[in-house]
Amino acid sequence: MSISKSYNELLTFDNFEDRYEYLRLFGVVGENVFGFNRYVNQAFYNNPRWRSVRNQVIIRDNGCNLACSDRPIPKRIQVHHINPVSLEMLEDDDPLLYDLNNLICTDEITHRAIHYGDSSLLQQDYVPRRPGDTKLW
Repeated sequence: MSISKSYNELLTFDNFEDRYEYLRLFGVVGENVFGFNRYVNQAFYNNPRWRSVRNQVIIRDNGCNLACSDRPIPKRIQVHHINPVSLEMLEDDDPLLYDLNNLICTDEITHRAIHYGDSSLLQQDYVPRRPGDTKLW
C-alpha cells in the first residue's frame, strides 16, 4: 500500500484545525470495518513491535494532540494511523503499520472526529490548566 498522506506533510500545516482537516476521513458511525476479524486488529495493537513504535510516536510528538505543542493530551494518548488500516495490511504485517511517517498522537475525541468527520466534537478553544482553576467561584 502506498502512502497518500504523511506525518511530514501534516507538519506543513501550522495549526490544529488545518491538521485536523488534512486527516479527516468522513467515515460512517457503525460502519463495519473488521467485523468478525476484529481479533486480528486487537492482536496487532497488543504486539510488542507495535507497542514499541507507539512509544516512539508519543515521545516524538511530546504527547501532544496532532503534534501541536499547545495541545498536550491530559489523558490516554491514542496513536492514529494517518492512512487507514485494512484487514489485508494486518494479515500481511505491512511495514506501513509501523512507519513513523504514517502515525500521529491524538486524544480520544480528536481520533473519533478524524474517523467520522465531525469537527463539532473538537475542543475549539484550548485553555491551559493553571493553579487554582478548579475553584467554582
